[in-house]
Amino acid sequence: MTYPNTGLALPADFSLADRARPRLAEMRALLRLGTPIALIALVNMGMSVTDATMVSTMFGANAFASVAVGSDLYSILFYLGAGTLAGLTPFYTSAVVHADPAERLRLERVGRAAALALALVLVPAVWTAPDWLGQLGVDATLLEEGRGYTQAIALTLAPMLGVVLYRTILTAAERPRVFLNVTLAMLPLNAVANYVLMAGAGPLPGLGPAGAGLSSLLVASASLALLMMLARRDARGTAARAALRAPVDWGGLATVLRIGIPIGITTVAEVGSFLGATVYAGTLGAAAVAAHTLTLRMAGIAFAVPTALMQAATVRMARAETRRGGKASRHVALATLASATLCGTVLSTMFVLAADPLTRGFFDTGSSANAAAATAADLLLLLAVIEPLGAFGAAASGLLRGRKDTRAPMVFTLTGHWAIGAPLGVYLCEWRNLGITGIWCGLAAGTLVTTVLVLLRLFLRMRGPGQDRLE
Repeated sequence: MTYPNTGLALPADFSLADRARPRLAEMRALLRLGTPIALIALVNMGMSVTDATMVSTMFGANAFASVAVGSDLYSILFYLGAGTLAGLTPFYTSAVVHADPAERLRLERVGRAAALALALVLVPAVWTAPDWLGQLGVDATLLEEGRGYTQAIALTLAPMLGVVLYRTILTAAERPRVFLNVTLAMLPLNAVANYVLMAGAGPLPGLGPAGAGLSSLLVASASLALLMMLARRDARGTAARAALRAPVDWGGLATVLRIGIPIGITTVAEVGSFLGATVYAGTLGAAAVAAHTLTLRMAGIAFAVPTALMQAATVRMARAETRRGGKASRHVALATLASATLCGTVLSTMFVLAADPLTRGFFDTGSSANAAAATAADLLLLLAVIEPLGAFGAAASGLLRGRKDTRAPMVFTLTGHWAIGAPLGVYLCEWRNLGITGIWCGLAAGTLVTTVLVLLRLFLRMRGPGQDRLE
């Protein structure tokens, strides 16, 4: 018996089970690593929903709209910063594999320098948003009403970048449960601080919607302080203490930014296509907005799964590459793609089955509600098509990131979502009269093109000189 396509002889007792065993082990490792990451994303989403609900309930729709502008801008720049800091992951994973505490601390210092540099650029951009967004046509009254919230959330960016740094470090060390526990501990603090700072309590005056921004700043600062304390407790030994006193490695910082900035741009390009669809939906009428909003909320919840798989794949591939094991890298790749198949299939099936019950439960009766429900049902079916594609694309991107290959996926994302998907969506919407359904067809097409290009890149890289093939 010979190994397929190699001519190498195999042991007589070799079986399909022998080939499957290491890949199943990798799938279990991906599950252990990815589950806490997905839960973290869902908890963070819960905090965001809590903020929005409390602002809307306590101060009305106008107040909610006034903070939405600053919140959306914050989200875009946060994704840019978080993606950039993700460039640290393959390097830190390598240090973990080599059991090198001094190198881990050196990389932590590099990460701190990167977070500080990003904060110096991004915080002023959000702080001054009420001034410069007005020049772009955003309603001046909304911007002024939300100024307090926007400036508070701008300050929140600084500690949140630090939180992202330690999330990246803990994920690279395959200890995301520590971060999950910290995040869960902050959930009740977020709700209480929201109420106290917005409504006031005792001698504390109520700050209105701005209190939600200050609550976010408080929670982010508390999370960062706790994570730094845990990290300092882990920093032990003579080499570790020497690393703490060493200056920042500026060359290392440049390398991390070279890998990370394309990740940040990729993330913003992907998320931005969906945010852009939200803006465009606002021009198509109430039914289109309602249908789009429901579908986007469901997509946001589902997004936690492929994102977690992508981050887990980055760590596992970086670990395999550090060990210079071609077979190990191949097992990680195949296990990740198999996991993407499973996750995509489950999510797609859920949306197909839930399309009708969701639309009937979300919308009231009436002609406009019926129109929104019918459109939403179509969009949810399109989302069922997008999810498997997105899962494959996220998995392949994560594997490439583990190999420090981030520029090509950035180009593919820009090409798929913005050069092809966005124009196609507008064409189908305006010239083929498909409305918001046409916009979502464009989103699906952009996801398809991006996924195909990223998968092709992965297979070519894995079949390159000195690499094991995916087979």
